[in-house]
Amino acid sequence: MSSAILSSGIAFHVKIDNWLLYGLFSFYATLGVYNGQRLFKLNRKSLTPWLQWVKKYQRSLFILSILSSLLAGIIVLKIGVSNTTSWMLLLASTFVSLFYVIRVFGKNFREIPMLKIHLIALTWVSVLILFPLLNEGALDQSMNILVAHYLYIVAVTIPFDIRDLKYDDITQRTIPQMIGVRAAKVLSFLLLVTFALLMFFSWVDLRLNLIFYLGVIIQLFLVFNMNEKRSDLYCAGWIDGSIAIIGISYFM
Repeated sequence: MSSAILSSGIAFHVKIDNWLLYGLFSFYATLGVYNGQRLFKLNRKSLTPWLQWVKKYQRSLFILSILSSLLAGIIVLKIGVSNTTSWMLLLASTFVSLFYVIRVFGKNFREIPMLKIHLIALTWVSVLILFPLLNEGALDQSMNILVAHYLYIVAVTIPFDIRDLKYDDITQRTIPQMIGVRAAKVLSFLLLVTFALLMFFSWVDLRLNLIFYLGVIIQLFLVFNMNEKRSDLYCAGWIDGSIAIIGISYFM
C-alpha cells in the first residue's frame, strides 16, 4: 500500500490525470511481485518468522500473487502505454523482478555481490515513478525527482539488509556486510537527508509541507534505532509503512 501511495502522490503532484490508476497499478504490481518472490524464497535453509508464515499460507499467497499480477496488467491496458520505451521499461522491470529470486546457473540477481540494493531501488523507481512520468510525457521536468527517490529507496532498504545479516550469504556483500551496521545506519541517515534536500530544492511547495518533514523525521528515527534483532514487523511494518507518509505529503 505504501508504494501505491508514493506513486500516486508523485503522479498527482506533477498533475497526471490518471494518478489514481497509476497508484492502483503500483499496488497490484508490488503485491503480485512481492508475494511471488517470497514464495520462491521458501527453498532457503533458514526461514525468517515472516517466511515461516508465508510457508503456512503459501497456497493462498500464490492465488493472491496471480490475481494481483492480472489486475496490474488490466490496469496497464486501461491506462494505455503510449510509447515503446514505456513497454521496454515494464518488460525490463518484470525481468529483473523474476530473476531477482529465480536462479540461472545456480545464482539469482540478489546473490550477485553488491547488486541487491541497487536492483531494488532501480526497480521501485522505474515502476512507481519513471513509468508514469515517461508514459505521460512528464519526464523532462522530473529528473531530479528520480535521483532523489533512488537515494530514498536505497536509504530505506538498508535497514532490511541489516535485518537480513543473519540470513544473507557473506558473498552477497550487502552494505552492512561491507561497512558494518553502524556505518550502514549513518549512510542511510545521510541518504535520507540528501533526499529531503533534493526535494526541498526541486519542489518549492514542499518547503512548508509539515507532513513531508514528519515523514522524513520518522524514518530517521526508525533508522537510528535499527539493529540486527529488529523484527520483520519493524521493517515491513514501520519502516515500509512510513513511506506512505511521504506519499501523502505529495497530495498536500
